[in-house]
Amino acid sequence: MLNFLENRIQKSIQKMARKTVVNEEDILEVTRDIKMALLEADVNLKIVKEFIVNVKQKALESKLVGSLNASQQMIKIVHNELVDILGGKVQEVKITARPYIIMMAGLQGSGKTTACAKLAYYLRKKNFVTKPLVVAADIYRPAAVQQLVTLAKSIQIDYFEKGTNVSAQDIVKEALKVADAQKNDLIIIDTAGRLSIDEPLMQELWDLKKIANPSEIFFVADALSGQDILNVAETFNNKLKLTGTIITKLDSDARGGAALSLTKMLKLPIRFIGTGEKVSNLDLFYPDRMADRILGMGDVMSLIEKAEEVIDPKMANNMVAKILRGNFTLDDLMEQLTQIKKLGKMSKILKMIPGLARKIDEDKIAEAEMKMYNYEILISSMTPQERKNPKLLKNANRKARIIKGSGRSAQEYNRLLNDFDQLVKNMGEMAKKINAGNFSDIAKMGGFGGGAA
Repeated sequence: MLNFLENRIQKSIQKMARKTVVNEEDILEVTRDIKMALLEADVNLKIVKEFIVNVKQKALESKLVGSLNASQQMIKIVHNELVDILGGKVQEVKITARPYIIMMAGLQGSGKTTACAKLAYYLRKKNFVTKPLVVAADIYRPAAVQQLVTLAKSIQIDYFEKGTNVSAQDIVKEALKVADAQKNDLIIIDTAGRLSIDEPLMQELWDLKKIANPSEIFFVADALSGQDILNVAETFNNKLKLTGTIITKLDSDARGGAALSLTKMLKLPIRFIGTGEKVSNLDLFYPDRMADRILGMGDVMSLIEKAEEVIDPKMANNMVAKILRGNFTLDDLMEQLTQIKKLGKMSKILKMIPGLARKIDEDKIAEAEMKMYNYEILISSMTPQERKNPKLLKNANRKARIIKGSGRSAQEYNRLLNDFDQLVKNMGEMAKKINAGNFSDIAKMGGFGGGAA
């Protein structure tokens, strides 16, 4: 969804950037392009109309006509309107009571059960809570109970389940008692979903709300959902008074506009977004950062936060010390490749860097990722001694053994050694400059492999 909107909206504004002076027709053309992009992304028609009226009006009022930097002004106008559609400000979970109780609601297949585990993992990771409990209250889908138990075990948190032969109401009542005895400071209740709304489902959810008295009730919506999700969410909201939404599968190829329309249409803030299948792939939703990414402006803060999560500061300091001493080995290179993989796909990382988001060549990125993959396999096929002393790798017999064991080609083997030699050389030059206190030329030095080969 993001890729689709990014490409379409950025291209339309770039048309304006290529013009020396902008006229009113140029503004109308850009707004028409953006309108089509939003509609094709399945954003609600009412929202699109309001969005375009506001953009057009502000563009004309801000004297873009005849301006020499019209494209930059247009980006600012579109950015502000996107932020407004997406909810304006970030809304974090504020733990105001212990145990803090969150109830999850939504249709079957929306990713509700997985979202329970992801949210528990996120809140514990951020140190908002220390002892979460997830409650399996979806008694109509046996697989949901087992799925929640499996997820809870995988992230080492408490879970409560009584199978599918006990009412959801009784399960939640007993879970609250267990949580009190265990001193759980967070309770997340997974509730039943349906393929469509029915009265028994809504009554059960109402009963669970009365029993648990949750501080938050999140509506879980799949980014693959069409416009009908707005009516579904409205029904849930009227019955339960929802406090926000979690949009799942936003990393997919889904258009996603309908799910993102929930905020503006129902005044329901998007609280979190699912960005992958792993339990760690749940992010707090920042409307301004999302708007930045859609407009190709990068997302530095999210990149920094992600790096802080996956990079061990002590390990990073040790790596810097090795570089300064000139002791960088293939083991260290392997560790760096592993750290890069933890950050996510390279294309996703680059899109977070301002200035690079609009210059990404997907083919070159795919080539670079394949090169990194090949290098990992080759290094894994070496002995510890060979990784510590790369000079041994010039030996023909060792080379033949590693190529055969890794299933890579002689060309890929040679490329790894050449790239590694160049990297070590660059690091040596950089270390000399740092040790000498000369920082002026460091930024000009080349990186690993000199680009995708």
